[in-house]
Amino acid sequence: MSKTPLPGNGVENFFEAYLKAKEGKITRRDGLIHVTYPDKQETYTYCPSVSYERNVPLIAPGSPAFQQVLRECQKNGVLCQIQLNPQEDNLQTTIQRHFKDAEFACIDCDKITLGQNMVSVCVKPKSCYHQINYGKIHQIKTGKQESVRYFQFYYSLVFSNKLRSKNEEILTVLLDEKANILDITTLDDVNNNSNNPFLSDNTLIVSECKSKVKSELFEQLKDVVDKKIELLLCEKLALFDLPIAREKRVKLRAFEKRLKQERREQILSRKRDFDPLKWQNNYQTLLKREEETYLTNISVQFINFLVINTYKIKFDILLNNEAVIHSTLTLGLNQTLNITCPICKKLFTEGYATQDGLYVCENCIKQSIDSGKIYSKKAPLSFDDTLNEYIEQGTGFICSVCQKRHSSILEFKCSHDDSSVCIHHYGFCDTCGNKKIYSKNNLSYTDEFKHQLCPKHAPAKE
Repeated sequence: MSKTPLPGNGVENFFEAYLKAKEGKITRRDGLIHVTYPDKQETYTYCPSVSYERNVPLIAPGSPAFQQVLRECQKNGVLCQIQLNPQEDNLQTTIQRHFKDAEFACIDCDKITLGQNMVSVCVKPKSCYHQINYGKIHQIKTGKQESVRYFQFYYSLVFSNKLRSKNEEILTVLLDEKANILDITTLDDVNNNSNNPFLSDNTLIVSECKSKVKSELFEQLKDVVDKKIELLLCEKLALFDLPIAREKRVKLRAFEKRLKQERREQILSRKRDFDPLKWQNNYQTLLKREEETYLTNISVQFINFLVINTYKIKFDILLNNEAVIHSTLTLGLNQTLNITCPICKKLFTEGYATQDGLYVCENCIKQSIDSGKIYSKKAPLSFDDTLNEYIEQGTGFICSVCQKRHSSILEFKCSHDDSSVCIHHYGFCDTCGNKKIYSKNNLSYTDEFKHQLCPKHAPAKE
């Protein structure tokens, strides 16, 4: 079957491609699909009401007829298998899309107004991109390309309860060849087109593959997925039942009250055949049966299986501070890039290009309080004890009183000789007031009244 549609989109196209592959001629009439083969005829429908009224097999995700089609396709090969190849001219564009070295407004992120500027804030569990601060991408060099294969299972989930409307959703689980479940439930959603994300990505070449997956591997993968589905169902069931929990309790209390009212009426009627023990047993049975009517029913159907053949590409990003970012990218997967800080060896999603030629995480940077420039922890900076901040070596000033180097933020100039003094070693003349600053070396102290005076107002020495 050529041009097999991607899962989750075009069930009708998929089914009709299957019929044509079996040399069936299709005619439509009154909501029915009549299929004529060389040796037999069959009738189907896409409409649930028509299927119910005319007793015709329904073709829809999770229906028995559609499941039978999927099983038959599996015997001849994978339902849908694609190959992702990079367009050589756009490979660097594909890589750079996962990095941002400037302000960027993500399509799916929340927008916040700060003053007159609009800023985007990523609210996804994982950031849309790796943020580069204080640096620009200078060049991207690609290296080895390794072929990899991933398997995505599609399940149809239906939650139904008489207290709320039915909820239907498609659940996907992605695994690698070692049956490890990846924390990526959707493929790279380019242009917000979740039905066929590959086709909307002009940096990829998507082609159909024709190869088989061994049944042993498929069963191994499916066992892992089924266990994952069980855990997910518990979480989704709790969320589905949450809005109706209070209403369920109210209805059960009302039913219980009605049963007790009937018991009182029978006692007051003084019927001789009233058996309290029998009534209690019936009471418990009826109460349990009523409680079961409010339970949520879950229908789970395996509906499709997608094999993704792609490439894992090693690459280096050269920044304008001569730092290099090493990482790998798997084409088509919306993944968090594995970028390791060269100092602490931890993964990080937001880094800083430093003045000393490194690219490090937030925990491994120092910022000069004087210039605002960013350095790595390995950079030889001076430490200002007063501010508990760093300054560049040779910058700032040396206090003429304590002879220590301080940040220029703490520098004060003496009005008498223009010498530099720190915040701990300046003072005011009691005669001049606080209009002028003086170095403590230039202030004298009188024995009488303990005044401190500048050279101009200090008494002359005899």
